[in-house]
Amino acid sequence: MEKQKHILIVDDVTTNLKMAADVLQDDYKLSMAKSGMQALEFLKKAHPDLILLDIRMPQMDGYETLEAIKSNPETASIPVVFLTVDNQRKSEIKGLKMGAMDFITKPFEPEVMKGRIEKILKIEGLRRDLSISARKDPLTNLWNRKYLEEDVTRYLEGMSSDGVFVMLDIDNFKKINDSFGHIAGDSLLTTFARILQNRIGPRDLCARIGGDEFVVFLKGDYSAEEIKEYCQELLEIAADELKDALDNKTNVSVSIGVSTAPFDGSDFDTLFSKADKALYFVKQNGKNSFHLFRERGNVMKENPDAIDIKADMERLERMISERNTEEGAFKVEYEGFKHIYQFVSRSVGRTDQSVYMLLLTINHGEFMKLSNDALRGCMEELERAIVVTIRQGDVTTRYSSFQYVVMLLCNDYESAKAVAERITNTWTEINEVGGVYLNYVLKCVDGKDLSHS
Repeated sequence: MEKQKHILIVDDVTTNLKMAADVLQDDYKLSMAKSGMQALEFLKKAHPDLILLDIRMPQMDGYETLEAIKSNPETASIPVVFLTVDNQRKSEIKGLKMGAMDFITKPFEPEVMKGRIEKILKIEGLRRDLSISARKDPLTNLWNRKYLEEDVTRYLEGMSSDGVFVMLDIDNFKKINDSFGHIAGDSLLTTFARILQNRIGPRDLCARIGGDEFVVFLKGDYSAEEIKEYCQELLEIAADELKDALDNKTNVSVSIGVSTAPFDGSDFDTLFSKADKALYFVKQNGKNSFHLFRERGNVMKENPDAIDIKADMERLERMISERNTEEGAFKVEYEGFKHIYQFVSRSVGRTDQSVYMLLLTINHGEFMKLSNDALRGCMEELERAIVVTIRQGDVTTRYSSFQYVVMLLCNDYESAKAVAERITNTWTEINEVGGVYLNYVLKCVDGKDLSHS
């Protein structure tokens, strides 16, 4: 049975509240408020499906109340219908521009009121379903990367900043697809999605970010031991249930990389990058295990000066060469960059044009002491240096909180290197943060040339 819709009626006249209630009480759950301020206080505790709002009220009129509702992200999406004795077109246009869904003139006709409310709630339901669908992965029904990034960013910018960023992928998934077919591969992905979904709390997130890569974000403060226990449990459950999903035809394992907030970073890009590096460490050391970035020892340094940028390039190639199922216009964003890379890598063998991938990394001798604002300024300067240097047809996107990647259409390696040097020199001229420098790794898409600065 469908849940009964909840309507908040706001009117300073008791008679009007009673008249509206008499019309709607059989079909909807109703709440009442006799002023704009009372309505706003109510919205701090409840989230109705629709608000019927009188315009002419003392102290705070309907327009002011609507403005407050729309300025709060928690209430901005609630549809609002004005109740008014004013039938002037000017008032209606003002309300619609502010975000009202409709106007109902008082005294109202009961059937007209019910019909308009029913129509608005139906439209709002469709909009909400479409919005949710656009943020879900169609195969697994988990959140997609875009929603994950938005929600994690909101959380980290809020009152709480503790969290665990867990990145996982299925070992040798391509081989499984090749051996058993894509139907079996899809079944494996949906089974793994269910495993992850069943092992998160109500406020945690689980997302599929592409291919066989997944992310779980646990909101809250967890000790290293608690994180290890969680990862170990996932490894053991995945080994049993994923094997069953393939009718015990082969063993299936999972690799896990973990970063934590605020210890490893306080923004999505940084946590993503460090969890990915931890995951890559597992992949290079036998798979079927987990690794916490915070326990990097002598292998995983937070200081980018010690990061293996050749390994960064290998990870970058691995990530962007995955087949992407998203459709739509090409954008100079990470997902769009993957599309462009795939197109170029297919066509480069049929032309005399060479394509080079340039990974630029901001380094600092004492990176732990570089503030977020300083790093952000360095990255903005790097973006400007790239934009004024590369030509039309070249493509750039941000790879991490301290890295940009550029795809260069050049005839030879020396031309590509010259572009890399011009970017480096331009950035050096405009950079104002002391002790920070820029290096790069340049590689031909066909893998022939490799150079570090």
